Amino acid sequence: MLFSSLQYLLFLPVVVALYWRLPSKFKKPVLLLASYCFYMYWLPAYGLLLLGLTIVNYGFGLLLERNRRRSILSLAILFNAGALCYYKYANFFIEGLWKAQQLAFHIIDQPSPTTQAPVLNIILPLGISFFVFEFIHYTVDVYRGAKAIHKPLDFFVFASFFPSQISGPIKRYQDFDKQLNEPKRLQKEDVLVGLGFFLKGLFKKKALADNLAPLTFLGASTAHSISSVDAWMVMFAFALQVYYDFSGYTDMGIGSARLLGIQLPNNFNLPYIASRNMIELWQRWHITLTTWLRDYLLTPIAGFRASKLRFHVATMITMTACGLWHGAAWHFVAWGFLHGVVLVVTREYQQLMRVSPFLRRVHSHQLAQPIAVFGTFLQWMFLAAFFLARSSEDAVSILSHMFVFSPGTEIAAQLMQSPFAVAFALYCIYGLIFVDIPWLRLPSIKQASTLVLQRTPTRLALYAACYVAAVAFAPRTTHPFIYFQF
Repeated sequence: MLFSSLQYLLFLPVVVALYWRLPSKFKKPVLLLASYCFYMYWLPAYGLLLLGLTIVNYGFGLLLERNRRRSILSLAILFNAGALCYYKYANFFIEGLWKAQQLAFHIIDQPSPTTQAPVLNIILPLGISFFVFEFIHYTVDVYRGAKAIHKPLDFFVFASFFPSQISGPIKRYQDFDKQLNEPKRLQKEDVLVGLGFFLKGLFKKKALADNLAPLTFLGASTAHSISSVDAWMVMFAFALQVYYDFSGYTDMGIGSARLLGIQLPNNFNLPYIASRNMIELWQRWHITLTTWLRDYLLTPIAGFRASKLRFHVATMITMTACGLWHGAAWHFVAWGFLHGVVLVVTREYQQLMRVSPFLRRVHSHQLAQPIAVFGTFLQWMFLAAFFLARSSEDAVSILSHMFVFSPGTEIAAQLMQSPFAVAFALYCIYGLIFVDIPWLRLPSIKQASTLVLQRTPTRLALYAACYVAAVAFAPRTTHPFIYFQF
């Protein structure tokens, strides 16, 4: 069930109404029932998968609390990672083994017994990466000394909570369980903030991301014949599409949860307009995944007092694994590896800047921050070619066309004629008025925007305008959220 679909726009108010109207003892059962209905709407059979993983991890949590042995933790991680690897990477590994076999037969100059790799008929369960990450976080934290969740209903709601179920944010169970068990009353601020997040996310998805999707798809499918101008336009459009699509989804999830009185962690913090380097961008992009990777992959590999070399190696391993997590294909691995390289180089440059008075003077100039932000966005955009493309060869082809002139402006013309252009202009105006951009200070406008947000009628009017714009600029075709495939 897509957050931007009519079905969800009918589903959410019913759940919210039942949650607040029924007695307290029914609140958790309502959340659990709604979450499984939400998850099983697409493919009911995978509700059993979620149920099975939840039961096993509930047992692991209780077992680890009684006996914090590394062997039990290893078994829990192996179980969760094994489930993820089977559904997400089985065919990737099979294809790799098949290619190795082909190479071996070629070396010994013998005909191969098979002409193509075998393929398992596996449908990737929606959100498996995200709830597996939450299960690993839960078992690791209990092993480290945190208290397990003893009430089965509480754990089942944590595992299946529908606003964060498919694409995050990745929530920490200690904070969620505390909120779940606090006495609740419907608060006006929860409703207003929840509606604000949801409608802002709906606008990002429908008016911005969905209007860019056909253009980026066309660019990916014509990677070897794309013109120079179109290559730049496609990569610019894709960088924006990924952000609007993913941050739009999490905004709608955060808003849905807030309507139920639960605050989910923020997942994006102005990554494109406030990040002065790639390290900062990753700290502001998909924040809950970045912190998960830091806490449960980077730190265990590097150690708490790692040498510079060991930390760099741990960074490369973490980012390469992050690339593989994004997709079972070598161009995603290349995307993660190259991000690791950029992060290592950035950290080395920061070390150099600390001992160089000249570099410190350069970076203290008033124009340094906007220039650094623009340069960081360009780095992200170039590397995104390996995310957009269907293979590493296609990614290299797109990048080469960006710097070797070839005529044609078909995609660029479509972009300028698309409803996206007007919707993007409105979004930029909204940002100038209501968003605190670090390198752009407009105090008089910010004071006026604060007054607007303090008044309930003006907030509701702004929300109504946001909804009307989202519907007005939405294309006829609805596109799936990009991160559903991960």
